[in-house]
Amino acid sequence: MNIESLHTRPLPAQPWAEGEKIPWNDPAFSQRMLREHLSQAHDAASRRAKIIKKHIRWIHDFVLAGNPSRVLDLGCGPGLYCAELAALGHACHGIDFSPASIEYAVKNAPANCSYTLGDLRTTDFPPGFDLVQFIFGEFNVFNPAHAREILQKTHAALLPNGQILLELQTFDAVEQMGNMPSSWYSSPGGLFSDSPHLCLMEAFWDEEQSAATERYIIIENNGQVTRYASTTLAYTEEAIAALLEKAGFRQVNFHASLTGETSESPEDFLVVTARR
Repeated sequence: MNIESLHTRPLPAQPWAEGEKIPWNDPAFSQRMLREHLSQAHDAASRRAKIIKKHIRWIHDFVLAGNPSRVLDLGCGPGLYCAELAALGHACHGIDFSPASIEYAVKNAPANCSYTLGDLRTTDFPPGFDLVQFIFGEFNVFNPAHAREILQKTHAALLPNGQILLELQTFDAVEQMGNMPSSWYSSPGGLFSDSPHLCLMEAFWDEEQSAATERYIIIENNGQVTRYASTTLAYTEEAIAALLEKAGFRQVNFHASLTGETSESPEDFLVVTARR
């Protein structure tokens, strides 16, 4: 792409029309993303260690009732949650399609952790788990058909009475995302490129599909233009409960946060548990 392509870009951007998500599975992109996952300066990619420890305590004490369990972590990134759960005696398996993250997770895995490099849309989930967790709003980025398939595979992966733990972005948070004004920044090198670049950002809210599409246009020093897009689907409590029940889950419950406390950004995330 070149600068002229900016004038012919589709407006508004249509949900999922420009790709399912940003290509976290690209080797170079995933390496840059790993830096963000491991950063303790922000919570943009993975939460900081002190927050993860609070989440793990609630998952261990409340969700798993302190019982040694088999846990499947979907979209596990570099295995930060798996490693903490393993330290408390749980056996964990993580799946993620970022090669750099999985390489890091495998390299640093304790004895009771294992990982699979794979796309959740096409990868089979191994069976026999007490808990399948899918956190930090990653479920929202899948289109409706893939979301249903992931829930069906999750249900099949769980033992009888096993649980799913979902942390979703709230409807209001996604709608706000889709209505953000256009903006831009310059960077000497970052997530989208190791070279100096401009990042132009614009967002679109599709009322009919309840979906926010974010578009990132990267302009590098040599004039090269690259366009990325990511769509996030908004769910109400009623919608996610119905989706879970249709996939075969029961006892759907909503929680204040991954610490059980309402003080932790309750307006941004919705935490749900349900049983097979």
